[in-house]
Amino acid sequence: MNKLKGEIYHVQTAEGITLVDIRIDEDEFSSLIINSDSTDEYISVGNKVNMLFKETEISVKSFRERHNKKRQNKIITEVEAIKKGEVLSELKFLYKAKLITAIILTRLLDELKLKIGEKAILILRTQEILLSSVS
Repeated sequence: MNKLKGEIYHVQTAEGITLVDIRIDEDEFSSLIINSDSTDEYISVGNKVNMLFKETEISVKSFRERHNKKRQNKIITEVEAIKKGEVLSELKFLYKAKLITAIILTRLLDELKLKIGEKAILILRTQEILLSSVS
């Protein structure tokens, strides 16, 4: 599980769903929370939260590909390590002094032709980012 620390800058709740916007420096992320009756107390503007997301829930693109300029839920980073397997491959990326691990299909890795030191874009799906309070 990957973990990044950010700060909540906007919260919108309607129809049993809460959309939480988080900043890590200049990068912006959104997390979608399905509410039971109410949202946890730590989900409020100005609070620090941990963003948690699985290695298998990251989409990886080569920086060479055309990409939408909008940066929400995107991390522009460099490939630090590649462990190529028969079916799945593990990639490591450095972001804000934290290692992020992504697991993708080896055939996708071959298609992307990513190499260590090359720029890549990581895309996190809004509904796959979990939040927890910072202790």
